[in-house]
Amino acid sequence: MIYLTNDALDQAVYFELRGKQPHRRGNIVEQVYFGLLGNGVHEVPVTMTRSRGSFEVAFGKSELFSLVEEDTVRRMLGEAITRKPLH
Repeated sequence: MIYLTNDALDQAVYFELRGKQPHRRGNIVEQVYFGLLGNGVHEVPVTMTRSRGSFEVAFGKSELFSLVEEDTVRRMLGEAITRKPLH
């Protein structure tokens, strides 16, 4: 579990990795991560794709984003992916 930030109610916002798998798209091998983003009350599924130093983050819809900025969480997840390997 990776702690990311606190939400508007001062609850910890975290990402819990549930799995990862390589995915081949043409000559490019991408790493796809699956997990949950939450604050203990609301959770939302997350899929992240990492390829050649870039990343894409896809969220489901959740009330969580009324308590924390989606763009902020998206940036923090991207930093977590590029800084350290997720296991």
